[in-house]
Amino acid sequence: MKTDGKSCCAPNSTCCAPKGSVPKLKKETGSKRLEIEFLYLDLSVCAPCQGTDASLEEAIVEVANVLKAIGVEVVVRKINVLSEEQARELKFVSSPTIRINGRDIQLDVKESLCESCGDLCGDDVDCRVWVYQGHEYTVPPKAMIIEAILREVYGGGKEVSNDTQWQGDIPDNLKRFFAARRKKENTMKTTLKIEWRHLDVEGETCNRCYDTGENLNAEVKRLNRMLEPQGIKVEWFETKLDDTQIPQSNTILFNGVPIEDILNIEVSENYCDSCTSLLGTKTYCRTVMYDGIEFEDVPAKAIRQAALKVLGLEETPAIQSGCNCNGCC
Repeated sequence: MKTDGKSCCAPNSTCCAPKGSVPKLKKETGSKRLEIEFLYLDLSVCAPCQGTDASLEEAIVEVANVLKAIGVEVVVRKINVLSEEQARELKFVSSPTIRINGRDIQLDVKESLCESCGDLCGDDVDCRVWVYQGHEYTVPPKAMIIEAILREVYGGGKEVSNDTQWQGDIPDNLKRFFAARRKKENTMKTTLKIEWRHLDVEGETCNRCYDTGENLNAEVKRLNRMLEPQGIKVEWFETKLDDTQIPQSNTILFNGVPIEDILNIEVSENYCDSCTSLLGTKTYCRTVMYDGIEFEDVPAKAIRQAALKVLGLEETPAIQSGCNCNGCC
């Protein structure tokens, strides 16, 4: 009840609050902030990193209501460690790592071979092994993470610095990972792989596919003569198709991308007398519209232009002629 426009309530009472409303609690001053860092090498293929990410997410969801009720703010940072320099700056010693308010939830570093990271970088690399209640895991159990969070909130944990892990530089395992991945990336940048798909019937192919193969072989030789001094290598290989794969026949792909997706080329088809003879049935094969002309084979000029475009290079008179000169062309 109110009189003279004044509340009848005692201080902090809620009896005069609007019906159905929820009283607001005072926010505690100096509320605790929990900073959780998840540091990892890769989330695209690394199974231990992917599993740790999922386990961390589940643990945070599990304790979210408790932390909210006691006024704890949670901030999660996920850091993809991409280089030796970044690893040193972060004093990163093993992947994956979970830190709460700057402290690793497992100060003892134990690792085992990680096949997925090995596939990623092309060398043998170890990832972290988590030890919890006397057992080893490639992914930290949710309960282990929850215990670490609550320990940080309520205390009771050892105040041990991460400096006990840090030996002044990153471990050889991480150096090997970064060096191998860098080498693999450089190789991918400087190697162009060209795939030629064509019909094969007991070692024979159709005339238009044969002509494309001759054009491709000549252009790869020309490109290698010109690009080798720049450290660029062009390789080609063939994929033989059967009669159920005719629509793919006479196709060229550059690092997995079809030539028609690289250049302004339209793909069509017409009757192929050669394939009809080989297969004994009326057959239509691919044609390409290039520079306003329809070709049954893929022309050499188109192959060259597509290769250079994928490599981010400009066509020069020397490349056009195939001359490995020092500017005479």
